[in-house]
Amino acid sequence: MKKYSDIIKMLMPAKKIMRGLKNTSYLTIGYFLSTAIGLLGLVYIARLLGPSDYGIYVTVGAFVGLFDLITFNGINKVVLREGAKDLSKMRDYLERTTGIKNLLAFIAIVVCIIGSFFMPYSMQVRLYIIIFSTSLIHTTFNGFFGTVYQAVEKMQYNAILGILNGILFVSISIAFLYLGFGLLALFLIALFSKFFTVIINFKLTKRFLFYKFWNKIKWDKSILRPALIFSILSFTVLLTTKIDLVMISWLSSTKDVGIYGVAYQITDTGVGIRNILATAFFPIFVKTFHKNVVRWNQLLKYAFLLGFGLLAIATAGSLLSEQAIVLLFGGEYAKSGLILSVLIFYLAISFFAIPFTNALQATHNEGKYLKICWIGPCLNIGLNYLFFKIFGLIGIAYSTLVVTSVTIPITVLVTFITLKKQNRII
Repeated sequence: MKKYSDIIKMLMPAKKIMRGLKNTSYLTIGYFLSTAIGLLGLVYIARLLGPSDYGIYVTVGAFVGLFDLITFNGINKVVLREGAKDLSKMRDYLERTTGIKNLLAFIAIVVCIIGSFFMPYSMQVRLYIIIFSTSLIHTTFNGFFGTVYQAVEKMQYNAILGILNGILFVSISIAFLYLGFGLLALFLIALFSKFFTVIINFKLTKRFLFYKFWNKIKWDKSILRPALIFSILSFTVLLTTKIDLVMISWLSSTKDVGIYGVAYQITDTGVGIRNILATAFFPIFVKTFHKNVVRWNQLLKYAFLLGFGLLAIATAGSLLSEQAIVLLFGGEYAKSGLILSVLIFYLAISFFAIPFTNALQATHNEGKYLKICWIGPCLNIGLNYLFFKIFGLIGIAYSTLVVTSVTIPITVLVTFITLKKQNRII
C-alpha cells in the first residue's frame, strides 16, 4: 500500500506540496491554539451563563451571522484567485474592491437591524442584535485583509491574529463574568476584540503590499459576478449549519439553543480546521490546474484518505462525547453530548469534499458548485422542521448528517463530469 506522501506527490509537484503543508501547518497550529483558548472560554462562559443565557448569546451570534451574505465575502476569493496568479496585480484588485466592501458592510448592518424586528424575539434579544450587528465590519474585512498573507504565502500572520483575538475575548470575558457582569458586557468585549484585531490585521498587511483602503465604489462585473457566486456558496454552507441554531430559537426555547449550541460550537472548531486545510491548498490548486492536467484517481485517493481517517476518529469520539460534555460543562448540558455524538460524524464526512470543491473553484467552475450547494439548505430547512417534530432537539443533528451524506456524492459526480468535459483531468 502506498504511503500518504507518495499519493500526494502524484497529485502535485513536491515543492508545491511542501508549501501547502507548510501553509497548512501555520494555520492549523494557530487554529489549534486559538481553538484551545476558545474551548476554554466556551466551557467557562457556558457554565457561568447557564443554558438559557448562553442560548441568547448563541442566538444573537447566529442571527447576525446570517447577514454575512450581504458583505460579499466572495470578493476575497476572487481577489486571492487572481492575485495568486500574478502578485503584481494584487494591489489593483484590492483597491478595486475596498469601496464596494465598505458600502456592503454598512448595508449588512442596517438590514440585520431591520430584520431583527421581524423575528419573534424579545426586546432584550433585539437590543443585543443591534449592538452585535456592528461585528459585520469584522466579518467584511478580516478575511479580506487575510488574502494578502495567503497570496504571499505568509499564513502565520492569519494564525497569530486568530490567537490574539481569542486571548483578548476569552480572558476579558471570563474576568468580567466572574465580576458579575452579564450578556451586555460579553457582546461589548467580543466587539472590542474583533475591532482591535481587524485594525492590527490591516496595519500588518502593509508590510507586504501597499494599497489604499479608501477608494471610490467600483462596480466591476468581472469581479462582482464570480464574487456573488462565491458569496452565495459560502451562504449556502451557513444555511446548512448555522441556520440550525436560528431555527431552534424559532421552534423552541433559548435553553434548547444553548444546549445545541455547545455541541455546535465544538463541531464548528472542526469545520474551521477543514476550512483551513481547504484554504491553505486553494492557491496551489489554482496554480496546478492553471498549468497541468490532474489525475482523477489521485483526487479520489486524497479524499478517501482524509474522509475515512476522520471517520475512524469520529467513531471513537462519539463514544466519549456524552461523558466529556458532562465533565466539562456540567449536568445541565448532558443532552449536548448526545447531539455531539451525531454531529461529529457530519464533521468527518465533510472532509471528503475538500479536493472536489477546491478543484471546481480553482478552475472557474464555481457556478456548477453553486447549483449543488443549494441542495443542502433546501433539504436542511425542511428536514430540520420535520425531524424536530419527530425526534426533538437531536432531530436537528440528524438533519445535518443526512444533508451532508446526500450532497457530497453529488459534488463528486458533478466535479468529475465538469472537469472531464474541460479536459482538466485524466
